[in-house]
Amino acid sequence: MAAGLERSNGFRKRGFFAALLACWLVPMLVPTSVAAPQGGGSESAEKLRLGAHPAPLGDYGWEVAFPELRFRRPLHVTAHGDGSDRLVVVEQAGKVHVFENRGDVRGTDVALDLSGVVYRRHNEEGLLGLAFHPDFASNRRVFLHYSASRPRRNVLSRFQMDRAGRRIDPRSEQVLLQVRQPYGNHNGGHIAFGPDGYLYVTLGDGGAANDPHGNGQDLGTLLGTILRIDVDRPKGYSIPADNPFVGRAGARGEIWAWGLRNVWRFSFDRVTGALWAGDVGQNRWEEIDVITRGGNYGWNLREGKHPFRRGRAPGELIEPVIDYSRGEGVSVTGGHVYRGRKLPGLVGAYLYADFQSGAIWALRWDGKEVIENRLLGHGPNVSGFGEDRHGEVYFCGFDGRIYRFVRRAPAVAGQLPRRLSETGIFTDMRDMTPHPRLIPYSINVPLWSDEASKQRYLILPEGKQIGVRKDGSYAFPVGSVLVKTFSFDPKRGDARSRGRLETRLLIHSQQGWSGYTYAWDQEQEEAWIVESRSELPLVLRGPGGRRQDRRWMFPSPSDCMQCHTSAAGFVLGFRSEQLDLVQRVPDAVPENQLVRLVRRQVFADVPDPRPSAWPAWDEEHESSALQVRAYLDANCAMCHQPEGPGNSRIDLRFTTPLEASGMLNVSPGQGDLGVRGAKLLVPGSPRRSLLLIRMQRFDERGMPPLSHQLPDDLAIERISRWIQGLK
Repeated sequence: MAAGLERSNGFRKRGFFAALLACWLVPMLVPTSVAAPQGGGSESAEKLRLGAHPAPLGDYGWEVAFPELRFRRPLHVTAHGDGSDRLVVVEQAGKVHVFENRGDVRGTDVALDLSGVVYRRHNEEGLLGLAFHPDFASNRRVFLHYSASRPRRNVLSRFQMDRAGRRIDPRSEQVLLQVRQPYGNHNGGHIAFGPDGYLYVTLGDGGAANDPHGNGQDLGTLLGTILRIDVDRPKGYSIPADNPFVGRAGARGEIWAWGLRNVWRFSFDRVTGALWAGDVGQNRWEEIDVITRGGNYGWNLREGKHPFRRGRAPGELIEPVIDYSRGEGVSVTGGHVYRGRKLPGLVGAYLYADFQSGAIWALRWDGKEVIENRLLGHGPNVSGFGEDRHGEVYFCGFDGRIYRFVRRAPAVAGQLPRRLSETGIFTDMRDMTPHPRLIPYSINVPLWSDEASKQRYLILPEGKQIGVRKDGSYAFPVGSVLVKTFSFDPKRGDARSRGRLETRLLIHSQQGWSGYTYAWDQEQEEAWIVESRSELPLVLRGPGGRRQDRRWMFPSPSDCMQCHTSAAGFVLGFRSEQLDLVQRVPDAVPENQLVRLVRRQVFADVPDPRPSAWPAWDEEHESSALQVRAYLDANCAMCHQPEGPGNSRIDLRFTTPLEASGMLNVSPGQGDLGVRGAKLLVPGSPRRSLLLIRMQRFDERGMPPLSHQLPDDLAIERISRWIQGLK
């Protein structure tokens, strides 16, 4: 690693493009087959052993189904209602697309555009659901579920589609049901017809957090439920006579099941008719349920299978089929029971995912207990599943792609060793001597990690380089690995503490990006792979030798992918504006780090010189605004950008003008945290700006939501001064 860093002033001030171009045109000083070690040296005979995963993932994975198509925040994919082999995709902003189910399809028909009607202030609002009537071939009826404003509400409407099945007439809308929403999140929104011909509708508990209005256990509201209604009426809907709460005093007859927090996608098994649902948890447990008539699924008395709030349930609570903790994911996306023909080994397995971590599982249940719950891998942020007319299962990713399940390619079968020493990354574990193929790098603005220091390396597959896209972003070849070791100064700890805490690997396999953690032992001679989220107590010495008791969280593989999002390109720190700095290394002339990386043939093309370097965070800078915006990008924008998974619709990327960020004087969609007059960002008032307030909280409402147990005092002070100075 760099012994010292001297900061640059950006590309343009140094004529940086000329420096890069000169470096690119002169004869290269290293072999083309591999990135040579810093300062020369020969390739070690010891090989790196970096498989794709720590354990076999089975025979099934996924691939992009339609390489020529890309959507904006797709939420749902389904077979066309006319029985043809066409598919329909719903975009959150309000568009409905129709296209042929062919791998070489190059375009879609926009059947409907409700972007001028749909309300999208909060990240969970929008066009949320679509269902074709079972008799669509004759009546051409399509049903849509979307968010609206003034007042904030959910709207269920019926529309007519033309005979060609390509256009939905917006003038044909008949509103069937409207439900007021107190907050912007937990809107549910999925709709589907059951085998009985009735329409099932899901509504969340109303939003904020902890179900503040108690809707989950209130049969007098439609919030926190799944509804079952008869929509075969000239106007409106009727309630089926056999619904469980028909005629019950104080209860809504539309309710089919209740005690649900926010069902995000449900489906009917096309063979058994069973209704499967994924119910999003509060801050500890996500759950998968099989929904039964009149069932109470426990929210907000219970989260998953675990107590949440004191109180007595009015009757028996139904246990989830399975629940999983925040170490495996953050927001469940319900899927489908596979009943297709192409993958016989998956028949009968329920396929579901976690939106935030991208984990995808295949679950088998015998009606009483789970007999298998196999992790298939980690994909993009999975926002919804669907079937074509043959029962083949697809899913939507927030990278804009539609994926289908396939047999796994043999090339990803290699396993990741369970001990760090067995990977070969460090040829001497005690001294952490890097393998010659490890390329060290530093960045301008690090992610806050509770005061830990970090050592960073890049590994490229032999003979491969990083591509540079037209927008300046990097395209990493399959086989790339980023290595980061977290440490505390061992002099700060006592006998129970450790210097090196963990080494994380971010691996690019054919199946996508995956993150893994190795926890160092107390002897500092070995590190072992972490399979689930765990904590380590630390005792450190602060200023004046004062004792500091800490807890360090080792992230699970799913935890890693909560920050390494598809919207951010998965790789966070290795980007031009972060790498543009002058680096000093032993026995070498100081030079710009990007120039050094170009000389070592890390890039297939010269990096775009247009972006300016971010100002170094660990130094005072003439522009505090630039420092703050760079910090917010490095620490928050992986989720908070237009295609990101963050709950708030804000854009914290460095290049987005502040007035276009969606923060200034904007009311929060999930409550004000008890702060009177709170907005996301109030110029001149740090005390009313939730952006800053959330940074100082360490509960489920704090930001960032993971591995955040200490305040970043420098960031809080700088951001507070920045807000105070805004006009």
